[in-house]
Amino acid sequence: MKIVYIHGATASERSFAFIQKSIRSKDPIYLNYEKEGPAKDNLAEMIEALNSVEEPLFIVAHSLGGVYATYLQQEVDNIKGVVSLATPFNGSEIATWGAMLNPRYQLFKDISTQSSFIRGSRNIEITVPWLQIVSTVGDVPWITGTNDGIVTRASMMCRDDVEYTELDRNHYEIVLSKRVVDIIKKRLYK
Repeated sequence: MKIVYIHGATASERSFAFIQKSIRSKDPIYLNYEKEGPAKDNLAEMIEALNSVEEPLFIVAHSLGGVYATYLQQEVDNIKGVVSLATPFNGSEIATWGAMLNPRYQLFKDISTQSSFIRGSRNIEITVPWLQIVSTVGDVPWITGTNDGIVTRASMMCRDDVEYTELDRNHYEIVLSKRVVDIIKKRLYK
């Protein structure tokens, strides 16, 4: 099975260095995406890249990468499973606040709680085995509700068609966790 990594907003494939080094999968696919244009504009290229792969695919996605994975599992037939890390399925309140302060910044538009990209992903049924690892440490007081410093627990856990497990890491530490690697390996080699 080939592993596909999809990073979070403002990040790159380097954010998966620890996980990839620990798993040591052969020739992983890194779906890097544009940070300038609307998020939805990246989907066609991602779908094309994955549809050109014949072997089964397993996605590991962080944050916004998990929202992309929601769209991809609908369009790519050979995705066999997903582990998402701290994915804001219901958007990010920080982005909603940020969009008020800087309405021209595309990222805030894409991941705010009311964005069409987030709303569209919530309307997609998840049909592959999917585990969301919810990060539980961190707290920004101007975000309503329990949060990991970036995303609320409620946003990470708003879907009823995925499995959840919680981990005591913040939004960024989660990609550096040995426990996350162990969870991914269990799911990958089931």
